[in-house]
Amino acid sequence: MNNGCQQPKPDIIIIGAGIIGLSIAYHMLEADPQLSITLLEKEKMLGLGSTGMGTGSIRYLFSSPLLRRLSLLSREFFLNFESTFDTPIGYLEKGCLMLASSEELWNRLQLTTAQADADGIPVQLLKPDELVKDFPYLHRDRFRGGILCVWDAYADPYAVLAALYAAVRHKGATIHFGREAMKLLIDKDTITGVETRQGPIWSPLIVNAAGPYAAQFAATAGIMLPVQPFRRQVYVCSNPKEVPPSTPLIVDLATGFYLHQEVSGKVVLLGGTDQDTWPGLINVVDKTVAVDFFQTAVETIPSAIDIKWLRTYTGICEQTPDFHPIICEASEFKGFYLANGFSGHGFMHAPATGRILADLILNGITERIEINLLHLDRFEEAQ
Repeated sequence: MNNGCQQPKPDIIIIGAGIIGLSIAYHMLEADPQLSITLLEKEKMLGLGSTGMGTGSIRYLFSSPLLRRLSLLSREFFLNFESTFDTPIGYLEKGCLMLASSEELWNRLQLTTAQADADGIPVQLLKPDELVKDFPYLHRDRFRGGILCVWDAYADPYAVLAALYAAVRHKGATIHFGREAMKLLIDKDTITGVETRQGPIWSPLIVNAAGPYAAQFAATAGIMLPVQPFRRQVYVCSNPKEVPPSTPLIVDLATGFYLHQEVSGKVVLLGGTDQDTWPGLINVVDKTVAVDFFQTAVETIPSAIDIKWLRTYTGICEQTPDFHPIICEASEFKGFYLANGFSGHGFMHAPATGRILADLILNGITERIEINLLHLDRFEEAQ
């Protein structure tokens, strides 16, 4: 392996210095401190990509066993983060309440409860009368029931990102901001490096952690990556007057609406209803959908009719057709690794992804998860 972080030919190049790319670099250097790693970030500053626009949610309640597994693999990392990095990240296990307004969704929640319980995840199934008692600010006649997971948490995305950035720099990684990876460089069937606007960087191992731009970069090597970017709009509002401080994350499964209360208890982040937008990278606010959105908010929490709409911002979410990430070595080229398509769960699953990629790159195998189910080839098999 190369020694030092200023080598012209690093052992590994990671495309993207968001939460996924930094987690991979951190776990690689934890496993082998002698590695030389270079990260290429198209943005000019830390946190300008998808990670910085996230709400910081950490969830365990998924109907998918694979997604639950990724959350469980990440749990210890978040629990120990502040002591490991000596950095406050506002970690708070505030819980998540998922609500079902139909019989079909209620049945699904009951099944998820049984599966989560089997995985050792603490969940509480709530019937309508219990919802009224414990969460009186919810619409009384809308929901058939809900489930509450007390492990579900919040952490400050930028604080986590900044701490990982400092850690990988301290461990010797080189991070270039404003240096966009233009294409993968290949000699026949062998990876040789990455072309940037400032010139090539040579390396036999490349990790694509480019978030919303992952498919564009993979396409330069002829790899069709089924990852599409979607705009997601977040409404920053005053806290509904009947919603108490430290309320759990609330998700209405029928509409996608969520309420995420900031740590102060004075401001909430609302969103989740824009699931049918067209793919694209245009990061602009669409005010034409605000009326329908706030109507949906009032249908979930009636007192939301009196909240103050403070501002709106957007982030780009990268999605796969099955809403599961792609974590693997590409079949087409040895040494080209993929960590893409986290479908809104990249922040919470970044620690697990870093550990899994470190296993795959250094050992060629991982025992942490059934990795073939996250391989890119699963889409070809499905077709």
